[in-house]
Amino acid sequence: MRKNLHKILFVSTIVVLTLLMVQTYTGLVHVKPLAGVTVETEKPKLTFKNYVDGTFQNDLEKYCREHCGFREWFIRLYNQYRWSCFRETDNTTVVRGKDNWLFEEVYVRDHYESSMYEYTSDTAEMREILETEALRLWKVQELLKEHNIHIFVNITPSKDVIFPEYLPENVSYTRPVGLRAYDYYKKRFDELGIHYIDNVAIFKAIKDTVNYPLFYERGTHWSNIASVYVFDSILRYMEALGGRQLPHLEIGEKYQAKPRDPDKDLENLLNLVFPMKSSPYWYVDVDVKEDSTQVKPFMTVIGDSYHWNFIFNIPLLKIFQKVPYWFYNSTIYEDDEHQNTSDLDFEKELMRNDYIMLSYGSCSLYRLGSYFLPKALLYLCYDQSTIDTVADGIIQYFKSDPKAYSVMLEKAKVQNKSVDKVMYDDAVYMITMNPEQYFEELRGNRLPVSRNKDLKRMK
Repeated sequence: MRKNLHKILFVSTIVVLTLLMVQTYTGLVHVKPLAGVTVETEKPKLTFKNYVDGTFQNDLEKYCREHCGFREWFIRLYNQYRWSCFRETDNTTVVRGKDNWLFEEVYVRDHYESSMYEYTSDTAEMREILETEALRLWKVQELLKEHNIHIFVNITPSKDVIFPEYLPENVSYTRPVGLRAYDYYKKRFDELGIHYIDNVAIFKAIKDTVNYPLFYERGTHWSNIASVYVFDSILRYMEALGGRQLPHLEIGEKYQAKPRDPDKDLENLLNLVFPMKSSPYWYVDVDVKEDSTQVKPFMTVIGDSYHWNFIFNIPLLKIFQKVPYWFYNSTIYEDDEHQNTSDLDFEKELMRNDYIMLSYGSCSLYRLGSYFLPKALLYLCYDQSTIDTVADGIIQYFKSDPKAYSVMLEKAKVQNKSVDKVMYDDAVYMITMNPEQYFEELRGNRLPVSRNKDLKRMK
């Protein structure tokens, strides 16, 4: 046996290498892809230039590493080894808490020092930013009421707020506790009379009394059952807000089942070989009691990833005519016509709504509206010709300043557009991002007098 060991090792090596080569070029064996967002490297094309400067070799090596056969298996095996032996992971998004509870790093950071440091290190500046958005929201709310459109905020608690007892203790956050968006907004919403649902307070109140999980140990979002009951409450709130009857949810009895998306999304990001032990996963089935006499409303949802639980668990199209989901006011889901909010006719989309829900987790409230509010405020008050007049003044500045005009020329070249088009787009963008800078009556805490006479309800 010992004499033949080198032959066995040689043959084994050849077999392994052959299998790797066959899998690399044919993908014969189906391999479950790794969880998480990845950007694939394109296969480099050989040119004289990239061969001489060495970039071809580097790019080819990177491409081969990412497309090696059974790569996913090897990564999962390595991840399992690190997790099982050392409770470590290379994934910086996921943090291990007590009793192996998993948390998103951004939530842990917000708990210990506030996520305001992603935007500013100055508490006074953060307060000014939040105050501006709160006033914008109040003005948009009051202006939309004139068109019988109702906007409200749905505040979702993040996992760290409801279960802080499972957070890791030896953390490396050392900056002073800054201003938290939830604390500031809750106070100002009450003072301004802004419509909102505070699920943070609700979850804290029911945490020790409900007979179902609010969050799962291995996920970052609320549980199936929690999201169903929250949405039922949202419908009741919308009824009171709009003075109209909406379909009611028919919620079944809870039952135990295998985990569904996104209930163990953080565990999936670890890309382990074996599943982690966890508490049972509980679910309820949901139907809608439809009424042929009711007119289904149109609602746009702007917010973070917590809305996916509603999409997965609630038959939304039995309740709404349409309910497009603008993920952070950027990518559009639940809408076959558009892929991005930049493709929309903003005035038309704004005026077709019966309800607009800004749905953000307590950790995401720093991005409330994701620049929807300043744009809505602008177009509710001014027609396109008025905005274009202001834009013309900005364009004249671009043309008069050699440095600014040079930047516009470079942009036009990169975007393959005319310089006039680039200057106009930039001018309108500057106005929509900060309309108060260009229209004095939009500043302060008074409701603007101007109205966009061109706005009409779309049905």
